[in-house]
Amino acid sequence: MGNRVLSDRRLDWEALDAYFQLGYVPAPATPFTDVKKLEPGHVLTWRRRGECTVARYWDLPTQLLPTPPRVERRVAEWLDDSVSAHLVSDVPVAAFLSGGLDSSGVVASMATVGDAPPHAFTARYVGSGAAAADETGLARQLADRYGARLTVVDIRPDVRDVLEPIVRALDEPHADDSAIPTWVLSQAVGSAYKVALTGIGGDELFAGYRRHIGILLGQYYSRLPLAVQRTASALANRLREPDDATLGVDRLKRFLRPGHNGTAERYFSFLSRADADDRRSLYTERLRETFTGHDAVQHFARLYQDGGSLPGLRAGLYLDYKTFLPDDILALSDRLSMAHSLEIRVPFVDHVLVERVFSLPDDVKIGLWRNKRLLRRALRPRLPGDHLRAPKRGFVGPTSAWLRNELRDVIGDELSAERLKRLGYFEPGAVGRLFKEHLTRRRNREGILWALLCFSTWHRLYVEASPTPSYAAAVS
Repeated sequence: MGNRVLSDRRLDWEALDAYFQLGYVPAPATPFTDVKKLEPGHVLTWRRRGECTVARYWDLPTQLLPTPPRVERRVAEWLDDSVSAHLVSDVPVAAFLSGGLDSSGVVASMATVGDAPPHAFTARYVGSGAAAADETGLARQLADRYGARLTVVDIRPDVRDVLEPIVRALDEPHADDSAIPTWVLSQAVGSAYKVALTGIGGDELFAGYRRHIGILLGQYYSRLPLAVQRTASALANRLREPDDATLGVDRLKRFLRPGHNGTAERYFSFLSRADADDRRSLYTERLRETFTGHDAVQHFARLYQDGGSLPGLRAGLYLDYKTFLPDDILALSDRLSMAHSLEIRVPFVDHVLVERVFSLPDDVKIGLWRNKRLLRRALRPRLPGDHLRAPKRGFVGPTSAWLRNELRDVIGDELSAERLKRLGYFEPGAVGRLFKEHLTRRRNREGILWALLCFSTWHRLYVEASPTPSYAAAVS
């Protein structure tokens, strides 16, 4: 993308504003005005005369089907079928394993249908907030149950040596902090294997995120008078962030943001890491005049309408499959693993399994206060009770705590007033206020701070084409 022959490197700030909201640039946009991406489920045909056409070749089924008898057993069988298909390989296949339901389910299925117990790799975080993110005990418990070999890989908070290689491999601004464990684990797995299975896609298929419960509750919250919503949001914003790496308070604040009454708009607000006021305060006045800041939410609304304006939970799952899953998780895992010559395979994203499960009714997949109910029941005979009861942590580290401690100097260097003035896009005072709010735990600003850090690094590599910052020598 940085090649002058392919692009004149003019930044698309509608797309980049979407990046600062979501942590990624949603297709078909890219950070450059003259480069576009294919949307998921589409194919581009190029003809000799230079004509290009784009057409959709696959979409999620929108029609509900009757729930089959003993659906939990059927789901386990469908997962085994998918894992069996993804185990077909000329070389041994490893696995990524956390203590979560999805990767544990995949490893249990590999042990059930495979020829031998798998070799699994799991992350162990080091530094501030590590205890809250540690799932090695659950991973070891599952490995022992199935006789799997388990390799524990330490993920350390000193990212100076890996941030630039990660940003270069991702090719565009990408602010999902799961990039760090994905990179380090892929490096470890790739040193011994060429193929590995992961649990990616289980949350999007079986409704594993808290926002999936939020979209059901939001149908009631959105009916409250706007004044009540504003009061609730203002009270929530006074809550202090917890000392550990948990995000419960931050999620509550997102849920209580007022005024998002449409389904697509409300779901977008759950995903957004910075509201309009926060983002516009970051940008210089000159930059604010060059774009509207509405493209991202309008993109979600268009996708929602194109999908037939599905009701309830299916609306959120449909939008996940159109945006977050392909543009964030799959893009990140594929690019970072292939940087280490490792092929990542994703049984939960197999179209046969997806078509079967997506067509099931909402109340089969999830309870009002219990996400992933169907998958939990399907895996109950295979997983230890601790796995079924464990709260969701996600494949992310204690980045929020690291930013207050071990990564504090990294942020201070890469987002210094000198650097921000040189970029010319951001108000140094506004960035400093956000950082102070995070340090004092007034607000969890992890998402926007990490997005700024990744953008500045990407800008250096792909726009300025300078491999190291001028101030690096002072902090090395």
